[in-house]
Amino acid sequence: MLLGQSIPWTDQRHCQTLIWMVIGLVCSECINLTKWTVYIHSRAVFAQSHQRRFSRWLHNPRINVQKLYSPLIAQALAAWGEPCITLIEDTSMLWDEYCLIRLSVQYRGRAVPLVWRVIRHGSSAVGVEVYQAMLKRASGLIPVGVSVCFLADRGFADTTLMRYLRDELHWHFRIRVKSNSWIHRAGKGWIQLNQYHLAWGEVVLLQGVRLTKTQVLDGVHLALARDPRSGQVWMVVSDESTSLQTFRDMANDSRLKKNCSTKNPMVFN
Repeated sequence: MLLGQSIPWTDQRHCQTLIWMVIGLVCSECINLTKWTVYIHSRAVFAQSHQRRFSRWLHNPRINVQKLYSPLIAQALAAWGEPCITLIEDTSMLWDEYCLIRLSVQYRGRAVPLVWRVIRHGSSAVGVEVYQAMLKRASGLIPVGVSVCFLADRGFADTTLMRYLRDELHWHFRIRVKSNSWIHRAGKGWIQLNQYHLAWGEVVLLQGVRLTKTQVLDGVHLALARDPRSGQVWMVVSDESTSLQTFRDMANDSRLKKNCSTKNPMVFN
């Protein structure tokens, strides 16, 4: 039995092809099919023969990737035994035609894919209705009793998403928001975040505010800061009281995204 398959392989050559692909992936440390062929030993003379065989295997419509992968990642999450896990959502454009929406779990300085979806879309900006089902599926892979913290960049600054994370999935979140976002503070009225003119190294923590005028979300917390070295402004909304740790969480998110960028073909660094 391989990858949870409960019935014998119809053709043993399919199993052998999979094994050689795994060997090529591990040895070459990349996802380039051509580079896998260097590590293959068979009677085939031309490398293109191996490449075509791998491509046919990967494009077999009978292969359900999520059905195979979900039990493996769920088992891994349970074995890690972490009381709290961090999930990172991001998007990447492929050939300016497809958008990869990916939810990864942070583990030992790496971003391990949890669930993902690829759609034909000309922009990396997607609405919550596109990936909401993906989040629901991810929640079913999380071990019972494990706390979740969701991290995302400004493209996911949607109060509908925040409400869904907090009230439906019962996840915590840290999400960067845009500087033109409106907030309401008790006794202070409405103000846009770009009205906070932060000095280099300055930090402002706002607790218990209301976010946006249109789809209002109450009871969230904000952390604003200007990086003392780069001058970059960070504006983060959270369902929990904010502190300096909020920025540390988001800094880890940024480093992980650089490591798992789809522009880098390396699987391992």
